[in-house]
Amino acid sequence: MNPLVAIRQFDQSLWLDFISRPILINGTLQRRITDEALRGVTSNPAIFAKSIGDSTDYDSAVQALALQGKTTDEIYTSLAVADVQAACDLFRPLYDGEHTSSDGYVSLEVSPKLVNDTEGTIEEGLRLWHTVDRPNVMIKVPATLEGLPAIRRLIAEGVNVNVTLIFGLERYRLVTEAFLAGLEDRAQAGRPLARIDSVASFFLSRIDVLIDPLLEKIAAEGGERGQLAQSMVGEVALASAKQAYQMYKEIFAGPRWAALQAQGAETQRLLWASTGNKNPNYDDLKYVENLIGPKTVNTVPVETLDIFRERGQPANRLEEGLDQAREVLRRLPELGIDLKEHTNFLEVDGAKKFNEPFSKLMLSLDMKRKHALGEMVVPVTMRLGGYQSAVDKKIEELNDQNFTQGFWDKKADLWVQDEAGQQSIRSFMGWLRVAETMVGRVPEIEQFVHEVKAAGFKHVVVMGMGGSTMAPIVFKAAFEQGAAGLPMSVLDTTDPGTVRQIEASVPLAETLFIVASKSGTTAEPLAFGDYFYAKLKELKGDKAGENFVAITDPGSKFVTSATAQGYRRIFLNFSEVGGRFSALSYFGLVPAALYGLPIGELLERAIRMMRACGAYGDAKPNPGLELGAALGVLAQLGRDKLTLVVPEKLSDLGLWLEQLIAESTGKEGKGILPVAGEPLADVGLYGQDRVFVYVGYKGQADETNTSKLKALEQAGHPIISIFMDEALDLGQEFFRWEVATAVASAVLGINPFDQPNVQAAKTATDGLMKAVEEQGSLPEKSQPVASEGGVAYYSAVQGESAEQVLKAFFDQARPGDFLCLQAYLTETPAVSASLQELRARVQAQYHIASTSGYGPRFLHSTGQYHKGGPDTGLFVQFTNDNPQDLALPGRSYTFGTFKNAQALGDLEALQSYHRRTLRVHLGADAEKGLKTMLAALPKT
Repeated sequence: MNPLVAIRQFDQSLWLDFISRPILINGTLQRRITDEALRGVTSNPAIFAKSIGDSTDYDSAVQALALQGKTTDEIYTSLAVADVQAACDLFRPLYDGEHTSSDGYVSLEVSPKLVNDTEGTIEEGLRLWHTVDRPNVMIKVPATLEGLPAIRRLIAEGVNVNVTLIFGLERYRLVTEAFLAGLEDRAQAGRPLARIDSVASFFLSRIDVLIDPLLEKIAAEGGERGQLAQSMVGEVALASAKQAYQMYKEIFAGPRWAALQAQGAETQRLLWASTGNKNPNYDDLKYVENLIGPKTVNTVPVETLDIFRERGQPANRLEEGLDQAREVLRRLPELGIDLKEHTNFLEVDGAKKFNEPFSKLMLSLDMKRKHALGEMVVPVTMRLGGYQSAVDKKIEELNDQNFTQGFWDKKADLWVQDEAGQQSIRSFMGWLRVAETMVGRVPEIEQFVHEVKAAGFKHVVVMGMGGSTMAPIVFKAAFEQGAAGLPMSVLDTTDPGTVRQIEASVPLAETLFIVASKSGTTAEPLAFGDYFYAKLKELKGDKAGENFVAITDPGSKFVTSATAQGYRRIFLNFSEVGGRFSALSYFGLVPAALYGLPIGELLERAIRMMRACGAYGDAKPNPGLELGAALGVLAQLGRDKLTLVVPEKLSDLGLWLEQLIAESTGKEGKGILPVAGEPLADVGLYGQDRVFVYVGYKGQADETNTSKLKALEQAGHPIISIFMDEALDLGQEFFRWEVATAVASAVLGINPFDQPNVQAAKTATDGLMKAVEEQGSLPEKSQPVASEGGVAYYSAVQGESAEQVLKAFFDQARPGDFLCLQAYLTETPAVSASLQELRARVQAQYHIASTSGYGPRFLHSTGQYHKGGPDTGLFVQFTNDNPQDLALPGRSYTFGTFKNAQALGDLEALQSYHRRTLRVHLGADAEKGLKTMLAALPKT
């Protein structure tokens, strides 16, 4: 049997004398608990100095906390508490499951600077106890004379206490007295004594390190005295421990203890500390094997634990050689060695040995804190030409009304004046500080990633719509897969061809499916989840749920169903964070971590932008406010087409910005339309409705775009440029643009957090799906006005041929209008190329902006702008026959029918708002149908 497990038969518990974030995250600590019967963890300032100060594992968290204005002490406490909480959670099943074991504890020490401060120790002990907020934490308090009353008080308050730095028997007896008195104080106050645990940490190897040289010096003198000294070399620490154990048995017996025990009190177990061998002449397990006995704990360093696993010989030896132990302690004075004097020195020296590395750690943290505060955010360059003065005036106006302070105070009247609208705004501003919260969740997410990889998963599929998937799409395009990550696919369309592609491209049994739905009722992700769950059920039976993860809001119905289906994990997001503002929450960060990205660094960059935008005090200039003011003012002055220009690796940033800006601002006949994926054309092809925003990388050549932007600037078009240092700066940009969107909405006088017109398409779709269930197929409500080459055209405009219908439709274009292509098709390079050709040809002839998106993705993003924004859109919808259709489990319809219902429902909604629409049904072959349609398009 593994000696680490075998030692349990002697009722001794092994605790690990070490803690660090990596062992919490990578499964090492959990493995030791499960496989090696590890029963607890102890920490101290020296341990944290090593794990935090001598590594880069905590750097992103340190910087994030520094940027929040935390002091060095607060940063240390935050990091230490987070690690202790995580360790407590790992040990919680042990703590909960074996109520008589008094195990499953994790120790956290008060500051070594308080070693001689009774009141300070009490105050910090109580604060740490409440901050960690775990019943299985122990607060470590030194056994100094000043520490004794603190021990008594903390025990009386119900705090579990690990008494540390005990070196001598006299002090040990005083420690037990403090413990008993604390219990008696508590009992006298009528408070329960059950499950108040304490250990008395008796330090061993340091005793021999101090005493052995004295004995060896005497032994070198020879004679009888020398022989006596030689016989005691290496024996004083063990003798002290054995005698302490006899005292333990004596103290926790008799009437005084019996009275407390009758009220549920547990004994204060002896814990053997400083058990790593420091003398190369001694056996490495000297302070482990010789001190095995019932109702004791041995806290050992990692190295000693591993040695014991390899060659340990567990046996009950703690009460062997008691007479010899007493003789050693009795005869020490004959050699002129005052053990009490030396143990008092060890107490002082022990405190010093903790204080020195702690001071070094605090110095290191302070340097990192100052460095973080000196880092700047990525700047924005705005060359606005004749619009500059109007934008400057608006920025000055916002600053004069103290907009930034009001913004962070969630003063909803900055946006709207009606009470219902203001309540809506206040209830959706949790995104402002969600990055702060998520910094503390990074270890939890990274621990989950290690669990997933250890379970053998080879691929991740993120399934959702709108804000649930936009950030993962951006991450996948902007970053290479991390070395420790898994390949990732994103499914955000009901198109059956795409679903088939995903299914064929992944190893189903080894794929983790993330079903992401904020409300838990969104039809598409639930359909995806049901489809792939049925596939996994065929492969794994009742264990299918192991391949699924849910991300949703607390209280959603999805929580209930995911629990019933045995999902591997349910991440509860934040109800006050709207979908399009959720990139820095679980929705964005869980997929990012699984893809291998350093999410702590992404959050640190976001918090850097939070600070620049006034989260922690006055911020002038405020980069989010200034960008938002510019966008709002430009939109009011007719420049409402935000044309995004990016290098190839950032192409999908447009998808995220489309939803964020269009869904937030497109209402009440107003709005800013993001135009993404439209290649820059000649200056003469642009109207006066554009503002061009370039987001790229500093130092990376993009001559084609930059030269054209320069020409556009010279022609009087406003140009905004953002040059990131690297892709991790997307953490900053997510937050910058969220702030800017909210500020632009304030300039426009609208609520950026609702989406009042999105429901129209959902309602129309629901009506069509009801008809499908009743009739067996989708009702065809109109006839094509033209059909040629297998392509059918549906529109209010008339024409005898496809060319005439297309000409009549596009001739409706007016200056300031835009073309919106809605492709309810399987996304392929050929289809995308044809859509791009159509955009270019329309721009060349009509000089209007164009957007293009695959449905039903945009229903949850730009769909709000399409119905709620200004009536400036020409909407061309593409559908096909879904030749690769798929059945949906538990439903009477297919993916293709569902997608077509969404298309027709959206078309109905657009028409109900009197939008100009053209539906082009491409038949069975979408790629061929698009080419046919392009051929029919009138030439310029």
